Amino acid sequence: MIGSSILKDAELFQGLEPDALDTIFNAGQIRQIKKRTRIFNQGAPARNCHLLIEGRTKIVQSGPDGEQVLIHLVGPGEMYGIAAVFLSTGYPADAFAITDCTDLQWSARTIKELMLAHPRIGLNALGIVAARYQDAQHRLREIAHQSVERRIAHAVLRLVQYAGRRVGHHIEIEIPLLRQDMAELAGTSMFTVSRVLNDWEARGIVDANRRRIIVRQLPALVAIAEKTGELKSRPRLPIDYPDSRLQ
Repeated sequence: MIGSSILKDAELFQGLEPDALDTIFNAGQIRQIKKRTRIFNQGAPARNCHLLIEGRTKIVQSGPDGEQVLIHLVGPGEMYGIAAVFLSTGYPADAFAITDCTDLQWSARTIKELMLAHPRIGLNALGIVAARYQDAQHRLREIAHQSVERRIAHAVLRLVQYAGRRVGHHIEIEIPLLRQDMAELAGTSMFTVSRVLNDWEARGIVDANRRRIIVRQLPALVAIAEKTGELKSRPRLPIDYPDSRLQ
């Protein structure tokens, strides 16, 4: 029952019985991936889809001029590369390991066969793609209509959801991040991110040294993101940033 214990919380396989999960697990291949490894290349044929078991990865897309955009941060239990197996154009972005990772992958042919045998997988895959499309739309609206400080605040709150760990009264984002990563996530420049984070540090809202971010005043950060002014008590995080990870 090893497969069912590993796959039971994976978004792609929700609603499947333990025996089916074991079959699906056995059809895949586990790999250990070192941090900073490129897992697949933008434009390369999409031969595999992936489930992240442990670690953190990021999906980054490059434009014709070489400018990069951080498309998605992948955490344990999330699939990546799944939509690409149905595209004739190959992977639409690069995937990099942020930390050492344990990855379970299936060939494109295998995942299609599994979808035919278990239609629930196809429905779940559609839900995953739709949710990520909705997230992309939300980020485009932020870039079009919000100030850069609000966009950076939203980016930090996404990171709190993605990899936040409560340490005393503060929240530490557990993954190492470059200012360039933050700039790509917020749709701005590295210089602007540095300026805003330095201002927040001076105000005691965050610490952002040595590629780590510590949020010291979560209500103030949410207030910036939502443009509500200073809040007197710890707020309920917006729906995009549920606070269940921070208990």
